[in-house]
Amino acid sequence: ASLLVMKVLEYSARRMLDEMVYVPLDFESRFVGKEIIGVFGYRFGKSLISLSLSGLTSLFGQFNLQSLSILSDVAALAWAKAAWDLSSLVPTRREAQESYEKRTKESKKMSTKPMTTKKPRS
Repeated sequence: ASLLVMKVLEYSARRMLDEMVYVPLDFESRFVGKEIIGVFGYRFGKSLISLSLSGLTSLFGQFNLQSLSILSDVAALAWAKAAWDLSSLVPTRREAQESYEKRTKESKKMSTKPMTTKKPRS
C-alpha cells in the first residue's frame, strides 16, 4: 500500500512540476528540449538520490523510524526553501509573453532586412 501511495504521489508531483517548468518557455524550447531535459533530469535525479541515500546509510548505519522521519522532514523543508527561492527566477506569464514578442519582432526585423553586399576594392 505504501508503494502505491509513493508512486501515485511521485507521478502526480513530477507531472505537475514538469508542466510548471515548461509553461514560460516559447514553443520551440518547450517541445524540442522537453523530452531530453525530462529524461536526463529524471534519470540523474533518481541516481543522485539513490547515491545520497547509500552514502548516508554507509556513514550513519541503518536508520530507525524516528531518524528516518526527521531526515525526511529536513529534506522536505530544504526542498520547500529551494523551491521558494527558485520561484522568483521563473518569469510570470506576462513577462514570458513580452519576451517572446520582443524576440519574434527582432527575428522578423532581421529576416526582412535587405542584405547588402559590399563590392571589393580593386
